[in-house]
Amino acid sequence: MDFKERYGRYALITGASAGIGKEFAYILAEKGLDLILVARREDTLKEISSDIEKKNKVECLVIKKDLTEENSYKELFDLTQKFDIGLLVNNAGFGYYGRFINQNEDKLKDMLKLNVLTFSMLTRVFADYFVKKGRGGMVLVSSLAAFQPTAGMAQYGATKGFELQLGEALSEEIKGKNVDITILCPGATVTEFQITAEGVPHNGMDAKKVAMCAVNNLGRKIISIPGWQNKITGKLHRFLPRSFVRWATAKALSHYLKD
Repeated sequence: MDFKERYGRYALITGASAGIGKEFAYILAEKGLDLILVARREDTLKEISSDIEKKNKVECLVIKKDLTEENSYKELFDLTQKFDIGLLVNNAGFGYYGRFINQNEDKLKDMLKLNVLTFSMLTRVFADYFVKKGRGGMVLVSSLAAFQPTAGMAQYGATKGFELQLGEALSEEIKGKNVDITILCPGATVTEFQITAEGVPHNGMDAKKVAMCAVNNLGRKIISIPGWQNKITGKLHRFLPRSFVRWATAKALSHYLKD
């Protein structure tokens, strides 16, 4: 697929300063798309932008933006209206390990603002924009945690379930409008996620392989689950009692349920 011909000149990537978002930037630049990279860490974005422009004949723009702030989604949309945005990678989000009643209230509120409010409203304004333009693509980054309750990171799992269901429903609502959607649901991935979520670092999939899964599935599959083990995990809940799924997830995350 020629991405620029199919979608438009620019890809807008949120949470582009590290991890999966950063890898999306490199992959889409290799496909010839110009980029608009969004995150809070402007210096890091500028370093990534400079490196991408050296390696690829593309334009790479940087927008410093804290997407937990009220109306940040609208400000970002307004800022980018002069560009031919063809692809939205709605990647910004974070997790938080621990027993729900013991977690920091402000951090929980920020998670809701970013993973639910900004995620949904940014998806909405760009979906409307793409439908009116008559073409476009959206990668919505959820998680394998979306498929079952996750005691040990209860609110995070709930926000990811929200993202998954929103993306699936939207894909039906705009079917036939020439707008491709895929919802990326990765499992453990080697990124800064564990540090931000206050978890214990552990092995996971390569972030580039995770991002490539979504890019390859865009226009082909609504749900993208990278890795065969993750695919099995993502489907097991259909065949097991909910009580067992809750217990098994809590067991896997038991370290974070200690008082």
